[in-house]
Amino acid sequence: MTATTATPRDIRRLIFLYNADSGRLNALVDSAKKLLMINGCSLCAITHGLAGEKREWKECKEEIGVPVDYVHRDEVTPALRDVVRERYPSVVAEAADGSLVLLLDAEVLDRAKGTVADLKGRLKTYASMNGLRFPDTVGIGA
Repeated sequence: MTATTATPRDIRRLIFLYNADSGRLNALVDSAKKLLMINGCSLCAITHGLAGEKREWKECKEEIGVPVDYVHRDEVTPALRDVVRERYPSVVAEAADGSLVLLLDAEVLDRAKGTVADLKGRLKTYASMNGLRFPDTVGIGA
């Protein structure tokens, strides 16, 4: 792999694509899966608990320095579908130039072992590998 001299593109926002459908009933089913430790969405397990967003994830979101949008399988736009190709869950970065880049797919998220700290590290690493960077912030920036 050769080093590139191109300036990294800034990340404008992150899009978290959950391996679950939207709606109250689906949220209840997903909560039951967490409670019973049945295989569910690994991204959801990192960011959400039974009572909603985990405090640790809320704090991490603030440190990231870019908006984070949540999208369920049944809400995916054609442009996002072209990027993720049915690989749910996934994390997609929208660069400042409007391009969409798949950062983390299901395999990478499964290896995160459900921890926010691991997710944060993978976001930074995979952004760099894709020629992207987060704004200069205390928690995750360059």
